[in-house]
Amino acid sequence: MKVLRHKAFTRLILSYLVSQAGSKVHRVALLVLVYLLTENALWVSLVLGVQLLGTVVFSPLLSAWADTQDRKRLLVWSDLLRAPLVALIPLLGAKSLPVLLLLVFLIELLRDLHDPIQNAVVPDLVPKEEVDEANSLILLTDRLSEVLFVGAAGVLVATVGPAFAFYLDALTYLASGLLLTGLPPLRPERLPKAGYLERVKEGLGHLLRHPTIRRAVGTLFAAACFGSVETALGVVLAIKWLGVGSAGFGFMEAAMALGAILGGLAMPYLLKRLPRERLFLYALFLFGIFEASIGAFPVFAWVLVAFFLGGFLNMAFIVPARSILQLNTPQEMRGRIFAAFSAVMNAAVLTGTMLGGALEGQIGAPMVFLLAGVMVSLAAGYVLLTGGIPAPKGEAV
Repeated sequence: MKVLRHKAFTRLILSYLVSQAGSKVHRVALLVLVYLLTENALWVSLVLGVQLLGTVVFSPLLSAWADTQDRKRLLVWSDLLRAPLVALIPLLGAKSLPVLLLLVFLIELLRDLHDPIQNAVVPDLVPKEEVDEANSLILLTDRLSEVLFVGAAGVLVATVGPAFAFYLDALTYLASGLLLTGLPPLRPERLPKAGYLERVKEGLGHLLRHPTIRRAVGTLFAAACFGSVETALGVVLAIKWLGVGSAGFGFMEAAMALGAILGGLAMPYLLKRLPRERLFLYALFLFGIFEASIGAFPVFAWVLVAFFLGGFLNMAFIVPARSILQLNTPQEMRGRIFAAFSAVMNAAVLTGTMLGGALEGQIGAPMVFLLAGVMVSLAAGYVLLTGGIPAPKGEAV
């Protein structure tokens, strides 16, 4: 990919790959550790809830301050500070569940600081015409890490125990932070005159008032409230309805990850043929159709195909969505916009997860998939029929 000729962006990608390797190990090790300590699924849910709380509540608050700082410095220190906190989990967290929750919360706050900034700086590291390709490569790196490291994380934790996995994760954050020290300074082009609370409101207000961003994020929020039922019901569908067990569920997840990887590779070609705003809506519409087909034809062979195509289409609407946010937001405000976007989308995913779990016992997982997919397609179809999403000024729709 030609975008890798930009050395600063290449550093960003390498640091992300390294930290993601550790994060996948960390996720598996954390859930295993909590369950081994408590033998209670409620504590596992509590840990996940603490992580979600950080993203939904505190990410927009942190970003209002972060947008006034050198983003390079924040990227470096948010990684370097996570290293000792992760290493303290087996040393202190394993001996006290309240301490464990505190460590998890602090680590999540640093992630909530780091991730919006990483998305915000992409247009500062590559030319405007290569933003889509850069976003595609970041998401491709994330999907590759799932394929390469999640399975390995399970084997590692089972072989040597959770403690070693946390130490390994700490080293990856240290390495990532050191890689990021090679970035150029990434200071805001202008400092806002408004006070802190006004900056918080300004970020949320831009998300709601800008016509292009409002339509894109509103469409994605509505779709995610339904489309994210797979998060909770994929394993239920595999075990209860398809009878393929955990191994079959693993194949379903692998099919989706493989589709996402191929989708990431195909993005440059798709974006040459379709404006990103149309690609976003078309891909979301088709994603809903294939999600609905899982419920209409709950046969394992077809479910694998539908998961594969769902992964491909997921990349085809997520990459344009990120570019739409970046290209329609002033440079000094991008951190706040991505933090607000993350909070909104996590709230939608939580809604979809809870909705899916509540409905499954009433109507069954296949019917939930069918209805959810229909609602996703209706959300995208409505926007297509009512004018679509406006492109930035100077770009063809």
